[in-house]
Amino acid sequence: MQDAERPTNLIHAWHLERTTPASRLKKRPRLERLGKASLDAMATAVEAAFFFGLGHIPENLSYAVAPSVGAAQRAGAGRRSIANMQLFLGPDGREPEDWQSLWAQHKRHVGITAIESIHFGSMSRDRLLAQVALEGEEHLANALKIGRGVMLFINHLGNIGAIPAALGPRGYDISITGNAMPRPYLEKKVNELYQHGGVKRVLIGEQLPFKAARVFRRNGVFAAFIDYTVVGRLNHWLPFGRAELNTNIGPALMAQRSRAPILYASCRRLPGFGHCLTLHPPLGCPLTGDRTLDALAATQMAITRLAQEILERPDQWWPWDCAQLRPRPAQRTDGPAPSRPTGDRPPTSGAR
Repeated sequence: MQDAERPTNLIHAWHLERTTPASRLKKRPRLERLGKASLDAMATAVEAAFFFGLGHIPENLSYAVAPSVGAAQRAGAGRRSIANMQLFLGPDGREPEDWQSLWAQHKRHVGITAIESIHFGSMSRDRLLAQVALEGEEHLANALKIGRGVMLFINHLGNIGAIPAALGPRGYDISITGNAMPRPYLEKKVNELYQHGGVKRVLIGEQLPFKAARVFRRNGVFAAFIDYTVVGRLNHWLPFGRAELNTNIGPALMAQRSRAPILYASCRRLPGFGHCLTLHPPLGCPLTGDRTLDALAATQMAITRLAQEILERPDQWWPWDCAQLRPRPAQRTDGPAPSRPTGDRPPTSGAR
């Protein structure tokens, strides 16, 4: 069996640059490097002014600029995002104006979430606990009693800043992996947010399997995103809504090596500006002894749950502009495709 197709052309260049060893990177021409440095400097100045401004106006007034903030963050991404929305949701039942309305709701959500996450970084512990409720905490406690740590499958639905805000202040030893931000200033701000909540941040490409194993050995929680891949290894196309999602089975493999239970987490917005992080029972996938197939099964079960949640609130999924989606095999015209089982089971052939 062969590796799944790797559409690296859909992975942002700066992600590839941050996750590729320096020895394999092609050095850019001097003029191109100068131009990039100039653009990064201007973007950093704008971002610094934005963070400074939000910190000096009343919180309730800061949300008035959410639509503009979301529009700026999603500038130029409308066509691809709506195409992915149509691919996942299906084109039936919505008029062109309905897709534009959904796109506007998504931009507003992105803006609100960005502002909320900034405020999370300055809230007291008591306020963070009040701002982000936690459901299903007993599932995490029971899993930790086994003593092999916990792998937490997380995603980009809702406010991803609510994940460290919910678990860090409650005293959990949690490390969250993520891709490096495109500019050092943004990376610094994300690190500050995590540190404020007592959460450790682990970047993709920085000896990730070794660091995950170390977290499991001390019976900690290691959280990894399953809905947005930024590397070219261990990616597989799996059923996702009415489409297929190219996703990474690395987190499931890391959990298997340490025999750590896998829990799925989901975040939803509450009335007002509150949030609730729900921890679900451990994924009950039967083990076959084939690590790849078992990792595929666990990942498929999680993204099937995620797809069901996105159907309820599609405006709140962040990666619409860069998620790697394609039609299901029956919808494609690029030649015969292998049959795919339905439900939570992944394909049993064509990828390893």
